[in-house]
Order: sequence, then C-alpha cells, then structure tokens
Amino acid sequence: MENATAVGAGVQACGWLSSHRWVLFAACGLFLCFVPWGVDPHHDGLMLKSAMDVAAGRVVFRDSFNQYGLLTSLLQGAAVRFFGAEIIVLRLLTVLFYALSAMELDRLWCRFLSEPFRWLTFGLFLGLAPFYVWIMLSWSSVYALYFMLLGGTLMVRYLEGGGLRLLFGCGVAAGIAFGFRQPCGIVMVPAGILTLGLEVWTRRLKFREALYRFGIWSGGVLVFPAFLALYLTVFGAWRDYWRQCWVNTARFSQDAGGDRITDLLSCLFPADSVFLLFPLAALGCFGWMVWRLWRRRSGEWQLPFCAALLVGLASWHQYYPVPCLRHCYWGAIPMFGALAFVAEQWWRSRRGRNLRIAGLIVLLAWLAAAAGWRIGNAVLNFSRTDQRAVEAPGFSGLRVNASEGRLFQRFAADCRAVPERLRERPWLNLTRDALYCRFFPEQPNFHPMFVNWGYQVYPDYPGWAGNFVRSYQPVVITENPSPFPGYRTVCGFTYRDRKIYLSLPPL
Repeated sequence: MENATAVGAGVQACGWLSSHRWVLFAACGLFLCFVPWGVDPHHDGLMLKSAMDVAAGRVVFRDSFNQYGLLTSLLQGAAVRFFGAEIIVLRLLTVLFYALSAMELDRLWCRFLSEPFRWLTFGLFLGLAPFYVWIMLSWSSVYALYFMLLGGTLMVRYLEGGGLRLLFGCGVAAGIAFGFRQPCGIVMVPAGILTLGLEVWTRRLKFREALYRFGIWSGGVLVFPAFLALYLTVFGAWRDYWRQCWVNTARFSQDAGGDRITDLLSCLFPADSVFLLFPLAALGCFGWMVWRLWRRRSGEWQLPFCAALLVGLASWHQYYPVPCLRHCYWGAIPMFGALAFVAEQWWRSRRGRNLRIAGLIVLLAWLAAAAGWRIGNAVLNFSRTDQRAVEAPGFSGLRVNASEGRLFQRFAADCRAVPERLRERPWLNLTRDALYCRFFPEQPNFHPMFVNWGYQVYPDYPGWAGNFVRSYQPVVITENPSPFPGYRTVCGFTYRDRKIYLSLPPL
C-alpha cells in the first residue's frame, strides 16, 4: 500500500462532489420516509417529555430528568416551543442532523479518498441506517455525531496548515459534543491529546509552542463545560446532574453491558455483525500510519489522516454497552471513511490482482448484504396495510399498528374523561414510560423523575412516591391495577410486555 502517499497527498478535496455536497444533504431526504413510522413509549417519551419541560421553562436536571446532556434538551425544547409537543417534530429535527452529518462526513474524509470511494462512504451512511428495521429515535447520539465530525474536520484542516482558530474551533466542537451526549465529548479529549502529541513529535515542536497550541485547544474544549457549570450553579442542579448523568449512566452501563473485560470486548468486537469491519479497518489504518510516521517522521498527509482516524476510534465507544443496530451505526459512522480507504488501497494495489479482486468482492458483498437486509425490511414495512393515524397528544403525523393505535387513542380519551374535580388534582406517572406524561401536559413536575425507575436514579424515589400519594392523592398512571388503597382503576391496556392502568383517587 505504498502508493497511499499519492492517494493521501493527491486526493483533492475538490471535484464535483465537493462543490455539490448539497446532493448528500438532499439524498438524506430519503430518511423522511421513516419519520412517521411507529412509536416507542419509552424512548420517544423520554425525549419528548424532557423537551416539553424545557419549553415550559423548567430547569433541566433539577426539575426534569435528563441523562443525555443539557444541549439535547435545550435544542429539542426549542423545537417543541416553536412547532409543538409532537414526536414528529423531534424526528424531523433528527433528520436535519443526519443530513448535516452526511455532509460533514464527506468533508472529513474527502482529503483521503477519491470520489468513487467517497460515494461508497455515503452509501454506507444511507444503507446501514437502523430505522429501515426499527423505528427512528430522536437520540442525543445523532446531534453529538455531527459535532464529533465537525471537530475532526477542523483538526484535519488545522494540521494541513490552517490557523489556530481552527484548533480552537475543534476544541469547542468537542465540548459541544459533550453537551449533547457526554461520553461522545469525553472520548474526543484523548483523541485530541493523541493527535496533538503526534503533531509535537512529528513536527519537532518546541515545548513552549506545543504548550501554547495545547492551551488553545483546551480553551475551546472548556467553553461548554464552563457554561454547564454556570447553569448548574445558578439553578442549583449539581446534585441532580451528578445522579442523572453520571451515577445513573454508570450503573446502566454496568447492568446492560457487564463489567468484565470479556463483556467489553464482546461489545466492541461484535463478531456476528457487519459493524465489526469498521473498528478493524480504523485500527489497522491507525497502526500503519503510526508506523510510517515512526519510520519517516514526515506527516504531510499521514498526520491529518491520523486525526480523522482518531475521531472514528473515539466514536467506537458507542458499541458498549448495547451493541445494537442503532448504537453500532452511530458509533461506526466516523469510521466509514477508514473502511473506504482500505477498499481504495486494495483497488489501487499492483500486488496479487486475483486475490485483491476476490477480497474486494467479499468485502462489498458483505456490506451489500447488510444494506439489502435492512432495505428488504423497509419494503416489508411499507407494504403493510395495518397502519393508522392516532388521535392522541404527541401522535400527530405518526402511523402505528392499527390495534396498538386504537389502544393509545382510547387511553388518551379516558384521560380526557377524568372528572373535572379530579383533573385539578396532581397527576403522577408511575410507569417506566414517559410518553403518558404527554396526556396531561399542563401538570407540573413534583419530582425530577417523570418515570418510575425504582431505586435506579434516586434511591429515595419509591418512598417519595408513596408519601406523595398519601399526602395529595393524585391521579396516577401505573403498571399495577391496584396501586394504592382506596384507588379505583378506570381503564387500562396491554402494550407489548407492559400493562398500563389509569387509576383515580377516592373522592
């Protein structure tokens, strides 16, 4: 692969695609087809309820549970404020960030790939999306993804001779990624330190110059954390932030992914998934680049290439603790260019023509099979005729399974039919799913937890809930048909593995 020098130095960040990136943005309009599909009361509910609370002027963490990052709630809250408290609003915002990420992915890798292989990278972005199979979620990972890619692009441009403002901007992007999804910002810090360390060694920078550049980058990184610290201090939300975003997420990671090294490796290297290819390609390319830098100590293009690879390897952490279609896709996107680079080197190599072509065919066939399976599922879903609209709060523009839609619609009507004198009582959602809070949006939060996760986040939550019910006798939505003495259940329905009940207090 010695001819990679020519590729790295000669592949232009120009050509037709570079001047028509809007085509990538527009092609992501395909994703709009999947926006109306289905609903997930748990995941959709968490994002929508948090956004509703921000739109209502409540303080994130202190008044409203959030485990994804402050900026996610602020951005989605602004969308809800302007366009309404509907799941489809958040999904359209998510599609916008997918489209921006498609353009930024090309900007990051265009310097190292010829145009056909840039199209391969975009093909992976389109073809491996999880919502061909599962419903689209408005997850914080999508917003963080864009800023990870942007930070990588700015670092690459800085290493190619750009000014220190690009380095500062790279740090700011890493901090913003932290604001949307904390782990994504955290892993950008070691990626940045390693990149700058390689620059110091490769370019033989003096200590004072190296320290100055590191300080500029660090200053950018700290911009958002400084804002976050100010927000938490002014609104008195430090305790809740710590519990929701650190203690809770650490416990979830341990419970879901395991705490043994074998558990970690099985998540990071999913042997039965196409997503195994991307970290292997990124690790192989990074090792090769470091070896070349060690031998020649010349970073005319290898150093920026290492920066792009390190962004991909930083994103790899998202495979853990749940290596599902969604998390692996979000984690693999920054590494798509690494696999395309490997494919291009195989194509350009003059060695072992027959073996090289066979390897490329196997690689592309595996990728095509994975994309084909997803698209086949999408075709089956589109061909279903048992989808219907639902007349219930939060469901505007969505289409769900007809039988499930009737259940949601009837439950929403039962909530509206609660007698007026009881509607003025507090309402309490004691299920694990936050979507049901949308059925009584005018009610304030009496605790940051608007879902009942038991002891997981706040150890005193079950005791608090019991005391609140005894003191105020609220209307409750539960997963228990006889939640409290004196309460009567007026309606309920079974949704997949859960039973949801609406219970009224004694008059």
